[in-house]
Amino acid sequence: MGCGNCCVFGRYEGLYYIDNDDFHVFRRADAASDDCPEPRLMRDLDYEELTDGTWLYDDLATELEEEDILECFTANFLQMFPSFKRVRPERWISRSQRAILESPLFYICLEDNEWSLAVELIQKEPPWCQSYAGLQSRHYQAYLKGIEKCLLDRLPSIGTYKSAWTSGRLTRAEQSA
Repeated sequence: MGCGNCCVFGRYEGLYYIDNDDFHVFRRADAASDDCPEPRLMRDLDYEELTDGTWLYDDLATELEEEDILECFTANFLQMFPSFKRVRPERWISRSQRAILESPLFYICLEDNEWSLAVELIQKEPPWCQSYAGLQSRHYQAYLKGIEKCLLDRLPSIGTYKSAWTSGRLTRAEQSA
């Protein structure tokens, strides 16, 4: 689980991790000889299979799997929270954070942290001499629960940020309980 090298700093911010195991796709090294090559997610391969050269990382299939996960997440989240809109054209709000959704109060960003993809709820800065803190404090927990639900609708589990040195994991079954 990717933990520790992505974090949020705002009082009303939070994040979840999509583990690379859930969207990195591998194909057999001899897939050209198969009539129907069997792609597999990294979570479905053990260490020996990943290191013995029989399975190769598939860039295109990984990109398509990531896009599918993010499209499912985005569609569900926008249905749940109509105040959010897709960010078009693509906007980077920092050197590592790419905004995919925004509302008047928050961005939802993606950040690659080598072991996983962080989905972050980031506070927007208000115009000079104004404060969004009251509104942000009222809504951020609902948005975080919405991110959690929408991710777990598509993924078996997600990572959670607890502190600089600790993280956790939520599963679909735990969310249902």
